[in-house]
Amino acid sequence: MSTPELILLNAHVITVDEADTVAEAVAVTGGTITAVGTSAEIGPLAGPGTEVLDLGGRTVVPGFVDAHSHVSMGAPYIRHAALQPPPVGGVRTVADLLARLHEAAERNRPAAGEFIVGWGYYPDEMEDGGELTAELLDREFPDHRVAVAHVSSHGGVVNSRVLADRGYGPGLPDPRGGTIVRKPGTDIPNGVLWERAWMPLVTSLLDFDDAALDAMLAEYARWGMTTVQDGAASLAQVRRLRERAESGHLLVDVRSLVIFTELEAGIDSGLIGTTTGGHTVQGVKLMLDGSPQGRTAHVTEEYLAGGPGGEVHWHGIEVLDQATTDRLVEVAYRHGVQVFAHCNGDAAIDQLVAAHRAAVAAGATPPGRTVPIHSQVMRPDQLDDYVAEGFEPSMFTVHTLLFGDTHLRNLGEKRAFGISPMRSAIDRGLRPTNHSDYPITPINPLLLLWSSVARTSTGGVVLGEEERVTPMEGLRALTINAAYEHRTEQDRGSIEVGKLGDLVVLSADPLSVPVAEIREIEVLRTFKRGVTVHGAPA
Repeated sequence: MSTPELILLNAHVITVDEADTVAEAVAVTGGTITAVGTSAEIGPLAGPGTEVLDLGGRTVVPGFVDAHSHVSMGAPYIRHAALQPPPVGGVRTVADLLARLHEAAERNRPAAGEFIVGWGYYPDEMEDGGELTAELLDREFPDHRVAVAHVSSHGGVVNSRVLADRGYGPGLPDPRGGTIVRKPGTDIPNGVLWERAWMPLVTSLLDFDDAALDAMLAEYARWGMTTVQDGAASLAQVRRLRERAESGHLLVDVRSLVIFTELEAGIDSGLIGTTTGGHTVQGVKLMLDGSPQGRTAHVTEEYLAGGPGGEVHWHGIEVLDQATTDRLVEVAYRHGVQVFAHCNGDAAIDQLVAAHRAAVAAGATPPGRTVPIHSQVMRPDQLDDYVAEGFEPSMFTVHTLLFGDTHLRNLGEKRAFGISPMRSAIDRGLRPTNHSDYPITPINPLLLLWSSVARTSTGGVVLGEEERVTPMEGLRALTINAAYEHRTEQDRGSIEVGKLGDLVVLSADPLSVPVAEIREIEVLRTFKRGVTVHGAPA
Protein backbone atom coordinates (compact mmCIF):
# COMPACT_ATOMS: atom_id res chain seq x y z
CA MET A 1 0.00 0.00 0.00
CA SER A 2 1.23 3.51 -0.81
CA THR A 3 1.94 5.92 2.00
CA PRO A 4 -1.28 7.59 3.23
CA GLU A 5 -1.62 11.31 2.83
CA LEU A 6 -3.95 11.50 5.85
CA ILE A 7 -4.22 9.54 9.09
CA LEU A 8 -6.69 10.29 11.89
CA LEU A 9 -5.68 8.78 15.25
CA ASN A 10 -7.26 8.46 18.70
CA ALA A 11 -10.70 9.25 17.35
CA HIS A 12 -14.19 7.94 17.99
CA VAL A 13 -14.97 6.78 14.45
CA ILE A 14 -18.63 6.01 13.80
CA THR A 15 -18.25 4.06 10.57
CA VAL A 16 -21.96 3.60 9.74
CA ASP A 17 -21.08 0.22 8.22
CA GLU A 18 -23.59 -2.63 8.34
CA ALA A 19 -22.34 -3.76 11.74
CA ASP A 20 -22.34 -0.21 13.22
CA THR A 21 -18.63 -0.63 13.92
CA VAL A 22 -16.87 2.01 16.00
CA ALA A 23 -13.15 2.34 15.20
CA GLU A 24 -10.28 4.45 16.46
CA ALA A 25 -8.31 5.46 13.38
CA VAL A 26 -8.60 5.97 9.63
CA ALA A 27 -6.06 6.24 6.81
CA VAL A 28 -6.71 7.85 3.43
CA THR A 29 -4.48 7.20 0.42
CA GLY A 30 -5.05 8.70 -3.02
CA GLY A 31 -8.37 10.10 -1.85
CA THR A 32 -9.65 6.67 -0.78
CA ILE A 33 -9.95 5.06 2.65
CA THR A 34 -7.25 2.39 2.86
CA ALA A 35 -7.40 1.40 6.53
CA VAL A 36 -9.90 1.53 9.40
CA GLY A 37 -8.99 0.17 12.81
CA THR A 38 -7.01 0.97 15.93
CA SER A 39 -4.43 3.72 16.36
CA ALA A 40 -1.81 1.05 17.06
CA GLU A 41 -2.53 -0.59 13.72
CA ILE A 42 -2.77 2.53 11.59
CA GLY A 43 -0.26 4.90 13.18
CA PRO A 44 2.79 3.03 11.82
CA LEU A 45 1.49 3.47 8.23
CA ALA A 46 2.48 7.15 8.29
CA GLY A 47 5.32 8.36 6.12
CA PRO A 48 7.29 11.62 6.00
CA GLY A 49 4.58 13.39 4.00
CA THR A 50 1.56 12.04 5.87
CA GLU A 51 -0.71 14.51 7.67
CA VAL A 52 -1.28 12.81 11.03
CA LEU A 53 -3.98 14.23 13.30
CA ASP A 54 -4.45 13.10 16.89
CA LEU A 55 -8.10 13.89 17.51
CA GLY A 56 -7.98 13.28 21.24
CA GLY A 57 -11.18 11.25 21.26
CA ARG A 58 -13.23 13.54 19.03
CA THR A 59 -15.94 11.97 16.88
CA VAL A 60 -15.52 11.23 13.18
CA VAL A 61 -18.46 10.39 10.93
CA PRO A 62 -18.77 9.85 7.17
CA GLY A 63 -19.05 12.95 5.04
CA PHE A 64 -22.72 13.89 5.00
CA VAL A 65 -24.54 13.09 1.77
CA ASP A 66 -27.19 15.68 0.97
CA ALA A 67 -30.34 13.85 -0.06
CA HIS A 68 -32.05 16.94 -1.42
CA SER A 69 -31.32 20.67 -1.66
CA HIS A 70 -30.81 23.34 -4.30
CA VAL A 71 -27.31 24.52 -5.19
CA SER A 72 -28.49 26.60 -8.16
CA MET A 73 -31.14 28.34 -6.07
CA GLY A 74 -28.94 28.85 -3.02
CA ALA A 75 -26.00 30.32 -4.92
CA PRO A 76 -27.80 33.46 -6.16
CA TYR A 77 -29.72 33.84 -2.90
CA ILE A 78 -26.48 34.29 -0.96
CA ARG A 79 -26.28 37.97 -1.91
CA HIS A 80 -29.96 38.77 -1.40
CA ALA A 81 -32.02 39.54 1.73
CA ALA A 82 -32.54 36.63 4.15
CA LEU A 83 -35.98 37.13 5.74
CA GLN A 84 -36.50 34.12 8.02
CA PRO A 85 -38.18 34.61 11.41
CA PRO A 86 -36.84 32.91 14.57
CA PRO A 87 -35.43 30.38 15.22
CA VAL A 88 -33.58 30.61 11.88
CA GLY A 89 -33.43 34.40 11.48
CA GLY A 90 -34.49 37.60 13.20
CA VAL A 91 -37.37 38.94 11.06
CA ARG A 92 -40.30 39.34 13.44
CA THR A 93 -42.33 42.11 11.77
CA VAL A 94 -43.00 43.65 8.38
CA ALA A 95 -40.81 46.57 9.47
CA ASP A 96 -37.94 44.12 10.06
CA LEU A 97 -38.53 42.60 6.63
CA LEU A 98 -38.52 45.94 4.84
CA ALA A 99 -35.34 46.95 6.67
CA ARG A 100 -33.61 43.77 5.42
CA LEU A 101 -34.71 44.52 1.86
CA HIS A 102 -33.34 48.05 2.15
CA GLU A 103 -30.05 46.66 3.49
CA ALA A 104 -29.81 44.30 0.50
CA ALA A 105 -30.56 47.16 -1.88
CA GLU A 106 -27.81 49.24 -0.29
CA ARG A 107 -25.38 46.31 -0.47
CA ASN A 108 -26.15 45.27 -4.06
CA ARG A 109 -27.02 48.73 -5.44
CA PRO A 110 -29.38 47.61 -8.23
CA ALA A 111 -30.00 50.17 -10.95
CA ALA A 112 -33.46 51.70 -11.32
CA GLY A 113 -35.84 49.05 -12.62
CA GLU A 114 -33.67 46.13 -11.52
CA PHE A 115 -34.67 43.58 -8.91
CA ILE A 116 -34.49 43.72 -5.14
CA VAL A 117 -34.94 40.14 -3.89
CA GLY A 118 -35.68 38.61 -0.50
CA TRP A 119 -36.11 34.98 0.50
CA GLY A 120 -37.31 33.01 3.51
CA TYR A 121 -40.47 35.10 4.10
CA TYR A 122 -42.73 33.25 6.54
CA PRO A 123 -45.70 35.34 7.71
CA ASP A 124 -47.16 32.53 9.83
CA GLU A 125 -44.40 32.98 12.40
CA MET A 126 -44.13 36.79 12.29
CA GLU A 127 -45.43 38.69 15.31
CA ASP A 128 -47.61 41.07 13.27
CA GLY A 129 -48.94 38.50 10.80
CA GLY A 130 -46.45 39.51 8.13
CA GLU A 131 -48.96 40.77 5.56
CA LEU A 132 -47.12 41.92 2.45
CA THR A 133 -48.73 43.31 -0.71
CA ALA A 134 -47.74 44.84 -4.02
CA GLU A 135 -48.96 48.23 -2.82
CA LEU A 136 -46.72 48.18 0.24
CA LEU A 137 -43.70 47.17 -1.84
CA ASP A 138 -44.56 49.90 -4.38
CA ARG A 139 -44.52 52.57 -1.68
CA GLU A 140 -41.28 51.31 -0.19
CA PHE A 141 -39.38 50.71 -3.44
CA PRO A 142 -40.93 52.92 -6.16
CA ASP A 143 -37.94 52.71 -8.51
CA HIS A 144 -37.29 48.95 -8.53
CA ARG A 145 -38.83 45.59 -9.22
CA VAL A 146 -39.26 43.57 -6.02
CA ALA A 147 -39.72 39.83 -5.44
CA VAL A 148 -40.01 38.31 -1.97
CA ALA A 149 -39.91 34.49 -1.93
CA HIS A 150 -42.01 32.62 0.60
CA VAL A 151 -40.02 30.27 2.82
CA SER A 152 -41.35 27.33 0.80
CA SER A 153 -40.08 28.87 -2.48
CA HIS A 154 -43.43 27.80 -3.94
CA GLY A 155 -44.80 31.31 -3.86
CA GLY A 156 -44.02 34.89 -3.03
CA VAL A 157 -45.00 38.54 -3.17
CA VAL A 158 -44.10 40.98 -5.95
CA ASN A 159 -44.71 44.65 -6.61
CA SER A 160 -46.83 46.18 -9.36
CA ARG A 161 -43.96 46.47 -11.84
CA VAL A 162 -43.46 42.72 -11.70
CA LEU A 163 -47.20 42.02 -11.97
CA ALA A 164 -47.23 44.16 -15.11
CA ASP A 165 -44.16 42.36 -16.50
CA ARG A 166 -45.93 39.02 -16.11
CA GLY A 167 -49.20 40.30 -17.57
CA TYR A 168 -51.01 39.65 -14.29
CA GLY A 169 -53.77 42.23 -14.57
CA PRO A 170 -57.41 42.37 -13.45
CA GLY A 171 -59.54 39.51 -14.70
CA LEU A 172 -56.65 37.30 -15.81
CA PRO A 173 -57.50 33.70 -14.89
CA ASP A 174 -55.12 31.66 -12.76
CA PRO A 175 -52.59 29.67 -14.79
CA ARG A 176 -52.94 25.89 -14.80
CA GLY A 177 -51.26 24.67 -11.59
CA GLY A 178 -50.94 28.13 -10.06
CA THR A 179 -52.78 30.78 -8.05
CA ILE A 180 -52.86 34.58 -8.35
CA VAL A 181 -54.24 35.95 -5.08
CA ARG A 182 -56.67 38.86 -5.47
CA LYS A 183 -57.63 41.88 -3.40
CA PRO A 184 -60.70 40.98 -1.30
CA GLY A 185 -63.92 41.21 -3.30
CA THR A 186 -62.16 42.00 -6.58
CA ASP A 187 -60.35 40.33 -9.46
CA ILE A 188 -57.29 42.59 -9.01
CA PRO A 189 -54.02 40.80 -8.11
CA ASN A 190 -52.64 41.83 -4.71
CA GLY A 191 -49.05 40.73 -5.44
CA VAL A 192 -49.16 37.25 -3.88
CA LEU A 193 -48.41 34.43 -6.34
CA TRP A 194 -48.26 30.64 -5.87
CA GLU A 195 -46.84 27.69 -7.79
CA ARG A 196 -46.96 28.07 -11.59
CA ALA A 197 -47.96 31.70 -11.29
CA TRP A 198 -44.71 32.21 -9.36
CA MET A 199 -42.25 29.64 -10.72
CA PRO A 200 -41.44 31.27 -14.10
CA LEU A 201 -40.51 34.48 -12.28
CA VAL A 202 -38.32 32.94 -9.60
CA THR A 203 -36.59 30.74 -12.17
CA SER A 204 -35.64 33.83 -14.16
CA LEU A 205 -33.92 35.30 -11.08
CA LEU A 206 -31.71 32.30 -10.35
CA ASP A 207 -28.55 33.33 -12.16
CA PHE A 208 -25.19 32.97 -10.45
CA ASP A 209 -21.53 33.50 -11.20
CA ASP A 210 -18.52 31.40 -10.24
CA ALA A 211 -17.92 33.38 -7.04
CA ALA A 212 -21.49 32.75 -5.84
CA LEU A 213 -21.24 29.05 -6.69
CA ASP A 214 -17.92 28.71 -4.86
CA ALA A 215 -19.36 30.50 -1.82
CA MET A 216 -22.38 28.18 -1.87
CA LEU A 217 -20.26 25.02 -1.99
CA ALA A 218 -18.04 26.36 0.80
CA GLU A 219 -21.17 26.73 2.93
CA TYR A 220 -22.06 23.09 2.31
CA ALA A 221 -18.52 22.08 3.27
CA ARG A 222 -18.81 24.15 6.46
CA TRP A 223 -21.63 21.85 7.52
CA GLY A 224 -19.80 18.63 6.62
CA MET A 225 -21.63 18.02 3.36
CA THR A 226 -19.27 16.28 0.94
CA THR A 227 -21.86 15.27 -1.68
CA VAL A 228 -24.72 17.66 -2.42
CA GLN A 229 -27.73 17.65 -4.69
CA ASP A 230 -28.84 20.39 -7.04
CA GLY A 231 -32.45 19.38 -6.78
CA ALA A 232 -34.08 21.11 -9.78
CA ALA A 233 -31.73 22.58 -12.35
CA SER A 234 -32.20 23.95 -15.84
CA LEU A 235 -29.87 22.66 -18.51
CA ALA A 236 -28.12 26.03 -18.48
CA GLN A 237 -27.44 25.60 -14.75
CA VAL A 238 -26.31 22.01 -15.31
CA ARG A 239 -23.86 23.20 -17.93
CA ARG A 240 -22.62 25.97 -15.62
CA LEU A 241 -21.82 23.37 -12.95
CA ARG A 242 -20.22 21.05 -15.50
CA GLU A 243 -17.94 23.84 -16.70
CA ARG A 244 -16.87 24.58 -13.13
CA ALA A 245 -16.25 20.87 -12.56
CA GLU A 246 -14.14 20.59 -15.73
CA SER A 247 -11.97 23.43 -14.48
CA GLY A 248 -11.42 21.52 -11.20
CA HIS A 249 -13.17 24.05 -8.99
CA LEU A 250 -15.91 22.02 -7.28
CA LEU A 251 -15.10 21.94 -3.57
CA VAL A 252 -17.54 19.05 -2.98
CA ASP A 253 -19.34 16.66 -5.31
CA VAL A 254 -22.58 17.91 -6.88
CA ARG A 255 -25.34 15.72 -8.31
CA SER A 256 -27.81 17.59 -10.53
CA LEU A 257 -31.43 16.81 -11.28
CA VAL A 258 -32.72 18.21 -14.57
CA ILE A 259 -36.04 20.00 -14.15
CA PHE A 260 -38.96 18.12 -15.75
CA THR A 261 -39.64 20.84 -18.35
CA GLU A 262 -36.26 20.01 -19.93
CA LEU A 263 -36.30 16.21 -19.58
CA GLU A 264 -36.35 15.46 -23.29
CA ALA A 265 -33.73 18.11 -24.01
CA GLY A 266 -31.62 16.69 -21.21
CA ILE A 267 -31.85 13.21 -22.72
CA ASP A 268 -30.93 14.57 -26.15
CA SER A 269 -27.95 16.44 -24.68
CA GLY A 270 -26.39 13.19 -23.49
CA LEU A 271 -25.56 14.79 -20.13
CA ILE A 272 -27.88 12.74 -17.94
CA GLY A 273 -25.97 9.93 -16.29
CA THR A 274 -22.53 11.41 -16.95
CA THR A 275 -19.89 12.40 -14.39
CA THR A 276 -16.98 14.82 -14.74
CA GLY A 277 -14.79 16.30 -12.02
CA GLY A 278 -17.14 15.55 -9.18
CA HIS A 279 -20.27 16.66 -11.06
CA THR A 280 -22.91 14.07 -11.95
CA VAL A 281 -26.21 14.59 -13.75
CA GLN A 282 -28.21 12.17 -11.65
CA GLY A 283 -31.76 12.20 -13.03
CA VAL A 284 -34.93 14.24 -13.46
CA LYS A 285 -36.95 16.27 -10.95
CA LEU A 286 -40.75 16.29 -11.25
CA MET A 287 -42.84 18.91 -9.42
CA LEU A 288 -46.21 17.40 -8.59
CA ASP A 289 -47.51 19.77 -5.92
CA GLY A 290 -46.64 22.60 -3.55
CA SER A 291 -45.83 22.99 0.13
CA PRO A 292 -47.86 22.20 3.27
CA GLN A 293 -46.74 25.37 5.07
CA GLY A 294 -47.93 27.37 2.05
CA ARG A 295 -51.15 25.30 1.85
CA THR A 296 -50.39 24.31 -1.73
CA ALA A 297 -49.36 20.68 -1.13
CA HIS A 298 -51.92 18.48 -2.89
CA VAL A 299 -53.87 16.55 -0.25
CA THR A 300 -56.92 14.31 -0.41
CA GLU A 301 -58.45 15.65 2.81
CA GLU A 302 -59.04 19.41 2.66
CA TYR A 303 -57.06 21.98 4.64
CA LEU A 304 -58.66 23.09 7.89
CA ALA A 305 -57.52 26.69 7.26
CA GLY A 306 -58.64 26.91 3.62
CA GLY A 307 -56.41 28.07 0.78
CA PRO A 308 -53.80 30.83 0.57
CA GLY A 309 -56.22 33.05 -1.32
CA GLY A 310 -59.14 32.42 1.02
CA GLU A 311 -60.40 29.39 -0.91
CA VAL A 312 -62.75 26.99 0.88
CA HIS A 313 -62.80 23.18 0.60
CA TRP A 314 -59.18 23.56 -0.47
CA HIS A 315 -56.99 20.57 -1.36
CA GLY A 316 -53.89 22.39 -2.59
CA ILE A 317 -52.50 22.57 -6.11
CA GLU A 318 -51.88 19.81 -8.63
CA VAL A 319 -48.86 21.30 -10.44
CA LEU A 320 -48.80 18.55 -13.08
CA ASP A 321 -51.85 16.59 -14.15
CA GLN A 322 -51.89 12.80 -14.18
CA ALA A 323 -51.50 12.45 -17.95
CA THR A 324 -48.41 14.68 -17.99
CA THR A 325 -46.93 12.85 -15.02
CA ASP A 326 -47.57 9.49 -16.69
CA ARG A 327 -45.80 10.63 -19.85
CA LEU A 328 -42.78 12.08 -18.05
CA VAL A 329 -42.25 9.01 -15.87
CA GLU A 330 -42.50 6.66 -18.85
CA VAL A 331 -40.06 8.76 -20.92
CA ALA A 332 -37.60 8.82 -18.02
CA TYR A 333 -37.82 5.06 -17.41
CA ARG A 334 -37.42 4.21 -21.10
CA HIS A 335 -34.19 6.22 -21.18
CA GLY A 336 -32.80 4.88 -17.90
CA VAL A 337 -33.27 8.20 -16.09
CA GLN A 338 -33.77 8.04 -12.31
CA VAL A 339 -36.94 9.87 -11.21
CA PHE A 340 -37.06 12.18 -8.20
CA ALA A 341 -40.53 13.65 -7.64
CA HIS A 342 -41.55 16.47 -5.35
CA CYS A 343 -44.52 14.98 -3.45
CA ASN A 344 -45.53 16.82 -0.27
CA GLY A 345 -49.17 15.72 -0.12
CA ASP A 346 -50.78 12.31 -0.26
CA ALA A 347 -52.65 13.14 -3.48
CA ALA A 348 -49.32 13.91 -5.17
CA ILE A 349 -47.88 10.64 -3.87
CA ASP A 350 -50.87 8.76 -5.31
CA GLN A 351 -50.15 10.50 -8.62
CA LEU A 352 -46.52 9.35 -8.66
CA VAL A 353 -47.42 5.78 -7.73
CA ALA A 354 -50.05 5.67 -10.49
CA ALA A 355 -47.60 7.05 -13.07
CA HIS A 356 -44.97 4.53 -12.06
CA ARG A 357 -47.42 1.64 -12.36
CA ALA A 358 -48.66 2.90 -15.73
CA ALA A 359 -45.11 3.13 -17.06
CA VAL A 360 -44.26 -0.38 -15.88
CA ALA A 361 -47.52 -1.71 -17.38
CA ALA A 362 -46.50 -0.09 -20.68
CA GLY A 363 -43.22 -2.01 -20.63
CA ALA A 364 -40.89 0.71 -19.32
CA THR A 365 -38.33 -0.51 -16.78
CA PRO A 366 -37.45 1.85 -13.94
CA PRO A 367 -33.70 2.24 -13.45
CA GLY A 368 -34.15 1.79 -9.71
CA ARG A 369 -34.87 3.78 -6.56
CA THR A 370 -37.54 6.17 -7.68
CA VAL A 371 -37.52 8.84 -4.95
CA PRO A 372 -40.62 10.67 -3.66
CA ILE A 373 -39.03 13.83 -2.25
CA HIS A 374 -40.49 15.20 1.01
CA SER A 375 -43.14 12.48 1.61
CA GLN A 376 -44.78 14.62 4.24
CA VAL A 377 -48.57 14.63 4.44
CA MET A 378 -48.91 10.95 3.60
CA ARG A 379 -51.04 7.96 4.55
CA PRO A 380 -49.63 4.76 6.09
CA ASP A 381 -50.80 2.68 3.11
CA GLN A 382 -48.55 4.74 0.86
CA LEU A 383 -45.48 3.43 2.66
CA ASP A 384 -46.67 -0.03 1.63
CA ASP A 385 -46.85 1.26 -1.94
CA TYR A 386 -43.23 2.42 -1.62
CA VAL A 387 -42.18 -1.05 -0.53
CA ALA A 388 -44.14 -2.74 -3.32
CA GLU A 389 -42.78 -0.47 -6.05
CA GLY A 390 -39.16 -0.16 -4.91
CA PHE A 391 -39.42 3.52 -4.00
CA GLU A 392 -37.12 5.08 -1.39
CA PRO A 393 -38.47 8.22 0.31
CA SER A 394 -36.50 11.35 1.03
CA MET A 395 -38.09 12.89 4.13
CA PHE A 396 -38.05 16.35 5.67
CA THR A 397 -38.29 16.08 9.46
CA VAL A 398 -37.07 19.61 10.20
CA HIS A 399 -40.61 20.64 9.24
CA THR A 400 -41.65 19.37 12.66
CA LEU A 401 -39.52 22.12 14.20
CA LEU A 402 -39.87 25.07 11.84
CA PHE A 403 -43.40 24.58 10.52
CA GLY A 404 -44.94 22.11 12.97
CA ASP A 405 -47.23 24.60 14.68
CA THR A 406 -48.47 25.81 11.28
CA HIS A 407 -49.13 22.22 10.21
CA LEU A 408 -51.25 21.67 13.33
CA ARG A 409 -53.41 24.65 12.38
CA ASN A 410 -53.65 23.75 8.71
CA LEU A 411 -53.93 19.96 8.88
CA GLY A 412 -55.04 18.95 12.37
CA GLU A 413 -53.26 16.71 14.82
CA LYS A 414 -53.56 13.36 13.03
CA ARG A 415 -51.99 14.49 9.77
CA ALA A 416 -49.48 16.85 11.39
CA PHE A 417 -48.25 14.12 13.74
CA GLY A 418 -47.66 11.88 10.70
CA ILE A 419 -45.47 14.38 8.83
CA SER A 420 -42.44 12.60 7.30
CA PRO A 421 -43.09 9.24 9.02
CA MET A 422 -39.50 8.05 9.23
CA ARG A 423 -40.03 5.50 12.01
CA SER A 424 -42.84 3.78 10.09
CA ALA A 425 -40.73 3.77 6.92
CA ILE A 426 -37.77 2.11 8.67
CA ASP A 427 -40.05 -0.45 10.31
CA ARG A 428 -41.24 -1.47 6.83
CA GLY A 429 -37.67 -2.07 5.68
CA LEU A 430 -37.31 1.17 3.72
CA ARG A 431 -34.12 3.26 3.85
CA PRO A 432 -35.44 6.81 4.20
CA THR A 433 -33.21 9.83 3.92
CA ASN A 434 -33.54 13.27 5.49
CA HIS A 435 -32.89 16.60 3.84
CA SER A 436 -32.80 20.37 4.30
CA ASP A 437 -34.20 21.41 0.90
CA TYR A 438 -31.87 24.40 1.29
CA PRO A 439 -32.56 27.30 0.92
CA ILE A 440 -35.95 26.36 2.36
CA THR A 441 -34.36 25.37 5.70
CA PRO A 442 -30.78 25.55 7.02
CA ILE A 443 -28.21 23.11 5.63
CA ASN A 444 -27.13 22.05 9.16
CA PRO A 445 -27.24 18.20 9.20
CA LEU A 446 -27.03 18.11 13.01
CA LEU A 447 -30.27 20.10 13.15
CA LEU A 448 -31.81 17.61 10.73
CA LEU A 449 -30.59 14.71 12.87
CA TRP A 450 -31.99 16.30 16.02
CA SER A 451 -35.35 16.92 14.35
CA SER A 452 -35.70 13.26 13.35
CA VAL A 453 -35.07 12.18 16.95
CA ALA A 454 -36.98 14.94 18.78
CA ARG A 455 -39.78 15.94 16.34
CA THR A 456 -40.50 18.99 18.49
CA SER A 457 -41.97 22.25 17.16
CA THR A 458 -40.91 25.78 18.02
CA GLY A 459 -44.02 25.85 20.22
CA GLY A 460 -42.82 22.80 22.14
CA VAL A 461 -45.26 20.28 20.66
CA VAL A 462 -43.96 16.79 19.88
CA LEU A 463 -45.30 16.08 16.39
CA GLY A 464 -45.71 12.32 16.40
CA GLU A 465 -43.70 10.73 19.18
CA GLU A 466 -44.28 7.34 17.53
CA GLU A 467 -42.39 8.56 14.43
CA ARG A 468 -39.20 9.43 16.33
CA VAL A 469 -36.08 7.51 15.30
CA THR A 470 -32.86 6.69 17.14
CA PRO A 471 -29.80 8.91 16.67
CA MET A 472 -28.09 6.11 14.74
CA GLU A 473 -31.05 5.78 12.39
CA GLY A 474 -31.04 9.55 11.98
CA LEU A 475 -27.34 9.50 11.14
CA ARG A 476 -27.85 6.74 8.58
CA ALA A 477 -30.51 8.85 6.88
CA LEU A 478 -27.88 11.55 6.33
CA THR A 479 -25.07 9.28 5.16
CA ILE A 480 -25.38 5.73 3.84
CA ASN A 481 -29.11 5.90 3.09
CA ALA A 482 -28.61 9.08 1.08
CA ALA A 483 -25.76 7.46 -0.83
CA TYR A 484 -28.08 4.50 -1.50
CA GLU A 485 -30.77 6.78 -2.93
CA HIS A 486 -28.14 8.36 -5.17
CA ARG A 487 -27.03 4.81 -6.15
CA THR A 488 -23.51 5.61 -4.91
CA GLU A 489 -23.42 3.49 -1.74
CA GLN A 490 -20.49 1.55 -3.17
CA ASP A 491 -18.11 4.52 -2.78
CA ARG A 492 -19.50 6.83 -0.06
CA GLY A 493 -21.85 7.11 2.91
CA SER A 494 -19.80 5.05 5.37
CA ILE A 495 -16.22 4.81 6.57
CA GLU A 496 -14.97 1.58 5.00
CA VAL A 497 -11.90 0.53 3.07
CA GLY A 498 -12.31 1.32 -0.62
CA LYS A 499 -14.68 4.23 -0.14
CA LEU A 500 -13.92 7.91 -0.65
CA GLY A 501 -11.99 9.70 2.07
CA ASP A 502 -14.99 11.91 2.86
CA LEU A 503 -14.84 12.47 6.62
CA VAL A 504 -16.21 14.91 9.17
CA VAL A 505 -14.84 15.74 12.63
CA LEU A 506 -17.54 16.72 15.13
CA SER A 507 -17.34 18.50 18.46
CA ALA A 508 -19.34 15.72 20.17
CA ASP A 509 -20.82 12.28 19.57
CA PRO A 510 -24.42 12.62 18.33
CA LEU A 511 -25.15 9.06 19.45
CA SER A 512 -24.29 9.61 23.11
CA VAL A 513 -25.04 13.24 24.03
CA PRO A 514 -28.49 14.12 25.40
CA VAL A 515 -30.96 14.56 22.55
CA ALA A 516 -31.35 18.28 23.24
CA GLU A 517 -27.62 18.77 22.61
CA ILE A 518 -27.46 17.10 19.18
CA ARG A 519 -28.47 20.31 17.41
CA GLU A 520 -25.64 22.20 19.15
CA ILE A 521 -22.86 19.92 17.82
CA GLU A 522 -20.35 21.73 15.62
CA VAL A 523 -18.55 20.58 12.49
CA LEU A 524 -14.87 21.15 13.26
CA ARG A 525 -13.33 19.87 10.05
CA THR A 526 -14.47 18.45 6.72
CA PHE A 527 -12.33 16.28 4.45
CA LYS A 528 -13.19 15.64 0.80
CA ARG A 529 -11.17 12.74 -0.57
CA GLY A 530 -8.76 13.23 2.31
CA VAL A 531 -8.25 16.95 1.65
CA THR A 532 -9.44 19.58 4.12
CA VAL A 533 -12.25 21.66 2.62
CA HIS A 534 -13.37 23.23 5.88
CA GLY A 535 -11.75 23.87 9.24
CA ALA A 536 -8.30 23.82 10.76
CA PRO A 537 -6.43 20.96 12.43
CA ALA A 538 -8.48 19.77 15.40
